Amino acid sequence: MMEILLLITIVIIAIAFINFKDYLRNPYKRPQIDTQGDAQEFNQYQNPYKNQPQPQELSREYKIRESEYGLIVGLLAKLAQSDGKVCELESELMENTILDISDALLLQSAMYQKDELLEILHRIFKNTTQSVEELTMRYAERTKGQYKSRLKLVEYMLSLAYADGELGENEREMILDVAAYLEIENADFNALYDAFEKFYANKMQQKSLQESYAILGVNEGDSMEDIKSAYKKLVREYHPDILHHKGLDESIVEKYTQKLQEINVAYEAIKAHKNAQK
Repeated sequence: MMEILLLITIVIIAIAFINFKDYLRNPYKRPQIDTQGDAQEFNQYQNPYKNQPQPQELSREYKIRESEYGLIVGLLAKLAQSDGKVCELESELMENTILDISDALLLQSAMYQKDELLEILHRIFKNTTQSVEELTMRYAERTKGQYKSRLKLVEYMLSLAYADGELGENEREMILDVAAYLEIENADFNALYDAFEKFYANKMQQKSLQESYAILGVNEGDSMEDIKSAYKKLVREYHPDILHHKGLDESIVEKYTQKLQEINVAYEAIKAHKNAQK
């Protein structure tokens, strides 16, 4: 029995050895890999995630959304939505704040480009879905111990809400909520509220047409496009800067509101005159 098993083993080894030698001598008999077919199949493959935002892009926007600056933009968006209308001055002030924030973010990190930042910030402004409470509580977490910064944000929101000359009921309720969530003291809030109410109770005196042109630094013969450009430049120059601590003790009403309203009244008077000439 052992002799038979030994004989079978020797035969199997001999056959395997003969086949291996034949394999080595005849490489063309080896199985061929169809690389061309694989390449064609790869080229035809459509990546379903090709047009989707990459994780890095999502991460950048998420970080900005959740930052102190991103939360400010979100709150301004909620304020703009609260009464369903945005006057030209309010729109310009919001745009200038977004520009200030993009500049501040550029100083913080060299990984961003200005255009990229503006695109992200505008997207946050247009697509903020969080509630006022959620946005404000997150902002409060990021500004612990920064009472003056919180107070300045509330003051700026009042200036934006009053940009059209009056404070809407929805705007008022939202700003009251933000002040409460940020634990603004009643005396401080009332002082801000009373200052704006007092200023806007006295209607801005209308200027003559000649004075209006002088305020904007334009001539009567200038195009409306040039006049609007001058208006935007002046609003940019006199808009409140709420991002830098050096201005936290300055009153927006005293330093900015009167000049901005003067510029806006002059601009509206010129616009009405130009439209009447058509």
